[in-house]
Amino acid sequence: MSELLRDRAIVITGSGRGLGRSFAIGAARAGASVVVNDIDVAEAEKVVAEITGDGGTAIASGASVVSWQESAELIDACVSAFGKIDGLVNNAIAYSYLGPPWDENGDQLRKEVEVGLIGSLNCGVHAMRHMREQGSGSIINMTSRSALGVTGHSTYVAVKGALLSLTLAWSLELLPSGVRVNALAPGAHTRAHEMAAAAGTYRPSQARNAVSPDVVAPAAVYLLSDLANRITGQVIVMLGTRLGLIRHPRMVEHLEERDSWTPREIAEVIERVFGSELQPIGHEATEYQLAPGTTVG
Repeated sequence: MSELLRDRAIVITGSGRGLGRSFAIGAARAGASVVVNDIDVAEAEKVVAEITGDGGTAIASGASVVSWQESAELIDACVSAFGKIDGLVNNAIAYSYLGPPWDENGDQLRKEVEVGLIGSLNCGVHAMRHMREQGSGSIINMTSRSALGVTGHSTYVAVKGALLSLTLAWSLELLPSGVRVNALAPGAHTRAHEMAAAAGTYRPSQARNAVSPDVVAPAAVYLLSDLANRITGQVIVMLGTRLGLIRHPRMVEHLEERDSWTPREIAEVIERVFGSELQPIGHEATEYQLAPGTTVG
């Protein structure tokens, strides 16, 4: 066991299985006291048993991150059990649907947004209130390179894109307080891979990253530790065994200005000035590149 997270108290949502389980075990092995949170509390308790059986410290929580009140109780459980909260990993997600967006229903859409986005907002707000008072802390929002655009699960993509933007906003808001906020975009074999294979949306790039979630866990431990004490507002990528970074979105520097615009003038400038700046669609998608003058549909 390492000492990177010695005396740290960490909450990890959605940690009864998959990536969250690996994050919880990794954090505990690095010395942290961990709140293993999962709405399937029986799975959370299994992870706690693994951690304590390995000599670590952990408690289980079955709180629903969708609930504002239960999210508060989750964070309070960490503070009550361990005296503080030093880290939060917003990992919980609902894999409710894979397929084209026109076949999705409202219940599926709402569930994925509520768990992945609202749940992260709920837990983050409650956690940062404690962290600001103590002048330290690390929040990790789980995003995905899918946020840059893929086919087959657009609501999931929207949630992960929102978490990327939320990371940029929270990191600025919390910068004066000493609380760090980063995002992690992982690639490992999880239930999402199995669902994608069953739905026929499994992509070659996913197969390349079909490693154990344990391979990705050190990235979370790093972001929670003092090794990353100067790192905030960043989007770290850990695709299997490959480490990378997602650049922040930026406006094209040149801005054309006129007193007023007509639609035809806008069209002419988009083609003449910005034509070479039009972006590829999708994170693995030179095949979706739109050349100047190309139309969609």
